[in-house]
Amino acid sequence: MNEIDYRAIRRGLAALDASAAHTASGDSRAKVEEIFAPEQHAGALDPNSIIVLGARGAGKSFWAGVLGDDETRNAAAEAYPNLGLNKLIVRFGFTGMAGDGSVSRPTIDAQVPRNKESTLAPLLWRCVVLRSLTSALNPTAKIQPISEMMKKYADPEKWETDCESADRRVAQKGKKVLVIFDALDSIAMDWERLRDLTDALLEVAWSTRGYKAVRLKLFLRPDQMRDLGLRFVELPKLVSGATNLEWDGVDLYGMLFARLGAIEEPATKKGFVALLQAEGIKPPPKTLKRLRSWSLSYKRTDQRRLFRVMAGEYMGRSHKKGRTYDWPIRHLADGHGEVTPRSFLTLMMEAARFTPVPADQVISAEGIRHGLREASKVRVNQLELEFPWIKRVLAPLSGLQVPCNAALISTRWSETRTINAIMRRASGGEFLPPFNPKAEGEEDVKLRATLVRIGVLHQRSDDRFDMPDLFRVAARLLKKGGVAPS
Repeated sequence: MNEIDYRAIRRGLAALDASAAHTASGDSRAKVEEIFAPEQHAGALDPNSIIVLGARGAGKSFWAGVLGDDETRNAAAEAYPNLGLNKLIVRFGFTGMAGDGSVSRPTIDAQVPRNKESTLAPLLWRCVVLRSLTSALNPTAKIQPISEMMKKYADPEKWETDCESADRRVAQKGKKVLVIFDALDSIAMDWERLRDLTDALLEVAWSTRGYKAVRLKLFLRPDQMRDLGLRFVELPKLVSGATNLEWDGVDLYGMLFARLGAIEEPATKKGFVALLQAEGIKPPPKTLKRLRSWSLSYKRTDQRRLFRVMAGEYMGRSHKKGRTYDWPIRHLADGHGEVTPRSFLTLMMEAARFTPVPADQVISAEGIRHGLREASKVRVNQLELEFPWIKRVLAPLSGLQVPCNAALISTRWSETRTINAIMRRASGGEFLPPFNPKAEGEEDVKLRATLVRIGVLHQRSDDRFDMPDLFRVAARLLKKGGVAPS
């Protein structure tokens, strides 16, 4: 039996990509070796599943990128032959990225002036869809400007005629065009406009279901669906068929071991295979299709056994502080109990970078705690990209011990004039405010409700508020018996 090189495995784990910056297009898009799809996530790839819901870091842009790139889409097609991915021509409708052929926010702002959303937004999205169809039919042709198309198709009957014609021609080629919309929270900087633009896109997505060869796929956060007050009458039907990008512990460990198994660096590869052999586990398969039936992808008992060798059994000298396998999942969950791949991989990578480590382990319990601290920092930093006001809201709460009552939180915000500061910046167009200023209710109550909705706070049965470790550690709040901030 080969001797296990724990240091080589540790180096490989530390060098993994936590997918902290995946985008639907561009240099940061997904790679073939990073693909790991839990069975319940197949809808993210299915062209007939219109809406994909997931928190930040759950994989929305990752799957958008897998579909949008020929190499990754072909790999996914082999693993999921029934989805017809090999027949797809993919175009981007909106991604917030330049250079991928999608419509930009400046174009949206120019072509759909404020207070004209109800009449012009549906026309804009229909033109985006038709432009994707015509581009698929003639990829080398010059892309027609949206401004010209909106003038040409002001008469909806003209659009319907040309769209039906393009749809037939694509269908005759045995193909389907998938139009992807990602990062939709960035199409507007105020609640009403964001709601109206999103409503219009949902309406167009619903209306195009009758075409043979064109499908739309929208990647959205659950809080977007809850908070915007969307008015589209068929929304419940769309949401009922949505794919939810939720990850349980088995999925996350399956992804971790798949990533380790895909490492080609010789010493790491040899060490990991030797570790698997020592535990009676088959080596990682070479194809994505076979990866789905690999025991470490779905079998909790094998995962536990392997991770016990890698990290030790317990987080302390006995079971009192928990098992190493369970501890990361429990402490990385947000207020809705959800753990994202990004946070999980960040914890594991940072644990591998922590020293000292026992010679016969890959990581240690103290390394896992260190990994939580680093994952918390990364999560808050990433959350700031989505909600630029979040650090201003969390900073005054530093030093509070949770759980605590609402009054303590409100007092901290009041003393530091936090709400005034963020609403002033929001009114200047810097970002979307944390709540609709026109909605009824006290501002501190609405802000706490927003933090609960996005999983940063959790309200207990005794009405006190708690903060999950995922955010608490970086925000430097205290908790009796909890991991201390660094």
